This record gives sequence, structure tokens and C-alpha cells, in this order.
Amino acid sequence: MVAVARDRRELQRVQRQLGDRCAWVAGNVSEPDVSREAVAVATGRFGRLDAAVGNAGVTLAKPVERTTDDELERLLAVNVKALVYLARAAHGPLARTGGSFTVVASNKGLVGQRGSPVYVATKGAAVQLTRALALDWAADGIRVNAVCPGLVDTDMLRSFAAEQRDPAGWWAALATEQPLGRLARPEECAEAVAWLASSGASFVTGVALPVDGGFTAQ
Repeated sequence: MVAVARDRRELQRVQRQLGDRCAWVAGNVSEPDVSREAVAVATGRFGRLDAAVGNAGVTLAKPVERTTDDELERLLAVNVKALVYLARAAHGPLARTGGSFTVVASNKGLVGQRGSPVYVATKGAAVQLTRALALDWAADGIRVNAVCPGLVDTDMLRSFAAEQRDPAGWWAALATEQPLGRLARPEECAEAVAWLASSGASFVTGVALPVDGGFTAQ
């Protein structure tokens, strides 16, 4: 596995956990060279590339009329352009192995949401990129799918909750909005990504899989 992130300390922590099974590249995936380097490290270190996962993302809760050009560019760079850069870098090696390409999008790429129009637009683009790549790359033997999480219990979301007037009440309200009555755990999203990359999903391509406790079924 080759992990990519901006935080070197976090990358080093992951490598300590996984040992020789893990290499890493420190950088911002919104820069084209980072994806090229990551793919080169994977093929150089492990001899092949079986799966690539585009998992970076940023959010913005702001009306479109107040969204600045810098904010717009940041969302497009991380949520859309980074996926294109990774796809370009990974296509050749994945075609040689009949591998898989997985996009971590959002269930907001499947439905609308008030207050975050630019974020929703970028996630919609990620889902549509997935579907189009699945068709383009089918002849190359590459499967392309997206995982579309809903709300996930992460440190980032808990930090946001702590800024609310009533953190506990705010968190409880989020949970009650989900049909299963709770938020997803990060591991549940990771399991979906792992399954889509596995031989168990060998005839699955072009799918945008919600992992959102039934939210988009409402």
C-alpha cells in the first residue's frame, strides 16, 4: 500500500502500524506530480498496481453568492481535479493488472443539500466522473466505482460539533436524522472501499454505493 497525505507524522504512524506493507508519499493531491509520484512508488516498491483510491476531500457550508474564487478553486482542486490527476497516473498500471479505481465521493453527490451548493456540485462531478470512467475503462479491464458516505464519526466532525452552542444536542440531532439512528464509523466506509477493490466485486463497475445508513433512500 502507498499512503498519500500532507501530514508526514500521520503517514509515519500508518507505516509503523503496517510495516513493510506500506510506503508513503507526502504531498497535496491537488498537485499533479503527487499522484504520479505515488503511482511510481507503488509500481517501484511492489512491482504492480492493483487498486487506486481517491479519498481526499474538503467541504464548504456556504451559499454560492458568498463563495469566494479561492474557495471555489480549492473545492474543485481537491474534490475533482485530484481525482483526474490520479486517474491519469493510474490508468496504465491498472490496465496491466486489470485493477480497480475507487472514488470516495459523498451521498451529497446523489442528492441535494441546502447551504453547500459548491460542495454538492463537486461531489456530483465525482460521481459522474466515476460513471464515465467505468465506461471508458471497461475495455481495459479496469473497474471504476464510487463509495458515497453520509455523515461519518470523524475527528473533524467532532471538532465541528464542539464549536456548537449545544454540542451534545447537535450531535444527537445528526444521529436522529439517519434512518439507522447513528452516524457511520470510518471502518464501515473502509470496508466498502475494500470490497469494491476485491475479487468479490469482480463484476461491479460504474456503481455509486451509498454508505449512509439509508439516508438517500428517504
